[in-house]
Amino acid sequence: MTMYSYVHLEREFTKPYRSELNKVKRSEEVERIFSRTVINLLSKISNDVNDSLEEYVKLTPNSSPFYKLENPLMQIKEVSSAISNSDLPAILSRLAEDAKNRYIHLINDDDRSETFKKSPAR
Repeated sequence: MTMYSYVHLEREFTKPYRSELNKVKRSEEVERIFSRTVINLLSKISNDVNDSLEEYVKLTPNSSPFYKLENPLMQIKEVSSAISNSDLPAILSRLAEDAKNRYIHLINDDDRSETFKKSPAR
């Protein structure tokens, strides 16, 4: 069985993706950017992947590999084949890791700013 590489797609998406992640201020936006980027990447692999499938890409910041692709997305032949026979899982893991790091950074920042917003105890 031949392994296929999607590193060329990773290179195409990584820089704009990271740039967009660094601009967001809310954790929900991180999840949205991650899902949209994965769908855009997968749409280069299969014509059956489109924006309507975005909800089936999940960021799982608390458990490795930090993402999950759900049905019906995984039922698309080219997607399941790419997951089994290529470096796509490693690429998606790296994208998810970037999103997880930004997500955690924003969550921690939120916690800190809430602490500073509280009025002093009297």
